[in-house]
Amino acid sequence: MSRAPELLLDQIGALQARLAGGGPVLVALDFDGTLTEIVDDPSAPGVSPARREVLARVPAPGRWLAIVSGRGLADVRQRVGIERAIYVGNHGLEIDAPGSLRSSAPAGTEERLASLLASLAALPASLPATEPAIVENKGLTATLHVRPREDDRRHAALGAAIRDAVEEAGFVLRAGKAAWEIRPAGAATKGDALRRLIESLPGATPERTVYIGDDSTDEDAFRALADGVTARVGPAGVETAARYRVGSPADVYRFLEILVGSRPLSAA
Repeated sequence: MSRAPELLLDQIGALQARLAGGGPVLVALDFDGTLTEIVDDPSAPGVSPARREVLARVPAPGRWLAIVSGRGLADVRQRVGIERAIYVGNHGLEIDAPGSLRSSAPAGTEERLASLLASLAALPASLPATEPAIVENKGLTATLHVRPREDDRRHAALGAAIRDAVEEAGFVLRAGKAAWEIRPAGAATKGDALRRLIESLPGATPERTVYIGDDSTDEDAFRALADGVTARVGPAGVETAARYRVGSPADVYRFLEILVGSRPLSAA
């Protein structure tokens, strides 16, 4: 059930007490819009040295860091650049955890997606707009970035123009921030990936998992972690299954700085 989320930083004392003992903690974070601001050039975002220093302090005895992104696994790993982190790519289709590198994508997904994108190539250019959509093929999924970012009419027109072709090819189309996500039908979600991750990490539990994200695909994770610490990044008034709200990526780092500055967490 959706609720009006409280500000995460307003509850920091209670959350520190909750996470300070009783077993290991999994801190899972989306990338775009959560660890970095959304920008006009989707190929640009990276983590600044100062922010990377904060992130690098999260993995510690009794605490894991997982980056859970819609980007391809290799792409998000390169942009974050923290060796001790766990990486989940393509909205949950790829997981790179200790001793495990696996994909849950159906066989032939890359070939079918490439064929679909080739058939869609002429559509964005035929739509009235000041800038073309940017098509990002991530191997197992794809993102159509809509620019200008604030053009809601163009966003809706692009989705309507490609939906039938996407679904006929066996994929699903999902709206995101200034983007449309193309994913295999029935594919794993971020919520599915987090459930698998929690099952694979010794001592991990949903109740002691933190998840912060900013977009529609993060709602799958919020629902999967109904008993965890979940927060959506963005303004008030957005309907969400997250328990808390964070105003901006800068506030995410403020939360992490407080978290890693607290007393050591108990190991499993």
